[in-house]
Amino acid sequence: MELTVDLHAHSVFAGGTQALKITPEKYTENKKKAVKHLTKTNETMPLKGIDLIGTGDCQFTIWTDILKEVFVEDKTGIFFLEGNFNTRFILQTEIIFTVPIQKRSKIAHIVFLFPTFTSVDIFRDLLDKWGVKHEKMARPFVKCESQEEVSKRIYEILDIDPLIEVIPAHIMTPQGVFGSNIKLKHLSDFFGTVTERINVLETGLSADPQFLGLIPELDNKTLISNSDAHSSALHRMGREFTVLNVSKVQYSDLVHSLRNKKVVYTVEFPPEEGRFFLTGHRRNRKKPGVHDDSQYCYFSPQHVPKGDICPICHKKLTIGVFQRCVEIGKAQSEERDINDIKPKQNFIRMVPLIDILSTARNVKTKTAKSLLNDYKKIVSIIGPENILWKLPLLEVENQLSGKIDETVLNALRLVKEGNFTFYPYGYDGEYGTLKLGERGNFQDINITKSSTPLQQTLF
Repeated sequence: MELTVDLHAHSVFAGGTQALKITPEKYTENKKKAVKHLTKTNETMPLKGIDLIGTGDCQFTIWTDILKEVFVEDKTGIFFLEGNFNTRFILQTEIIFTVPIQKRSKIAHIVFLFPTFTSVDIFRDLLDKWGVKHEKMARPFVKCESQEEVSKRIYEILDIDPLIEVIPAHIMTPQGVFGSNIKLKHLSDFFGTVTERINVLETGLSADPQFLGLIPELDNKTLISNSDAHSSALHRMGREFTVLNVSKVQYSDLVHSLRNKKVVYTVEFPPEEGRFFLTGHRRNRKKPGVHDDSQYCYFSPQHVPKGDICPICHKKLTIGVFQRCVEIGKAQSEERDINDIKPKQNFIRMVPLIDILSTARNVKTKTAKSLLNDYKKIVSIIGPENILWKLPLLEVENQLSGKIDETVLNALRLVKEGNFTFYPYGYDGEYGTLKLGERGNFQDINITKSSTPLQQTLF
C-alpha cells in the first residue's frame, strides 16, 4: 500500500517558530499552545493528502512530556492525537552536528527517527553524557572534535535501537552536509565510517532527484522530500513529501521501505523557488555598507564571478545548490550535464497550491482568509492537494470549471502546462517569486543590479 509521509517538521519550541518561553511556570500555557499546534497539524495534513508526519524535536523534554500526555500509540511506533485520528505521527527530531574542518566549524543538520519514547529518553541521556546543552534548545548542537567523533556518536545513537534511522537533512543548503559553508567532496568527509549506515538523504527545498543526479555518490541512496516546516501553517507543512510502498502502516515497515528504496515517488518544491537555489547576494543583507535595497545579484553556475566574489560588495557570495551539485560532481570525477540526468527515482515538481492562489489573487499574505477559502473550495471538489498534481489538466478543468473563479482556474492551467517561472529565482535565503504565463531558463541567469552604473546589468 502507499503511505504519504512528511518526516521532517518542528514543534512550537524550535527556533524559527517564535519559540515559547521554557519555564516550569509556563508549562500549562506552553501545553495549550503545543496542543493547538498539534490540532492544527491534524487538520492540515488531510487537506494536503499526507498520512503521517514527524513530531519534530521529540527529545526536547517539555515537548516529550506533552507528547506522552496527549498521544495514543497503536503499539507499532505510530501515534495519534488523543480523540482525533485524522493524522498519524512518528517520533522525529533534527540535531545539528558540528566538527572542525579546514580550521573552521562545519555544520550539518541531521534528522533522526525513533520507534519509541524509551529510545528517545535514552538518546536524551546520551546528550547529557556528551555535555550537550539541550534543556533550552529544541534543536541542539552536538559539537565534535573530529570526523571520528561524529561517526562514534552517531553509531551510539543508532545502537540504542536497530530501528532508529539517520537522515542527513537538506543536504545541499548551507546548513547541509554538502552545503557551501565548507565545501566537502564526499559524505565520509563529515560522517567518517558511519557513512555506511546512511541509507537515506533529504533533498531539501532547493534540490530534487534531477539536481542530485549530478552527484555520483548519491546514485544508490534513497532520496526523500520533507517540508522541514517550522509552523503548522498550510503553506509550510506538506510543501514537500514522500510516497512510500509499505506492507503495513507501522514504524518498522516505514523504516524498512526507506532502507530498501521503496519510494514510489517524491513531491518536490520547484528548486528554482527554494531559498538557496542560485548563487548570489540578496538586497539589504542587514549588514551596514554591504547592500542596500537596490543592490543584489544572482547567477547560474556558468555565470558565477571568478572566485565566487560578489561584484557589488566584493565579499564571498552565498553559493547556491545548483552550483554545489555541479562542483561535487566534478570533485567526484564525473562531470554530468543537468539536461542528461534521468533520475532513477520518480518525482513530481509541484508548485504549492497556496503559492498559486497567492499569485493569482495578488495576495502576498499566504495565511489570508481569502486564500484559505479558495484552497478549501478546490480540495473539497478535487480531493486532497496531492491528487491535484496527479490529475491530467483536462480532468482538472472539467471538475473545477464554473465552480471556482476563472482567474484561479487559469492560474492552475498555466502551472499544469508548465507555463510559469520564478523571478527572481531563489537565492541567498530568499524564496523565488512565482511568475505565471512566462517561461525561464535557470541555466542562463546572470543578474547584477547595483546603484553603481559600471556594475549594472539590466534585466
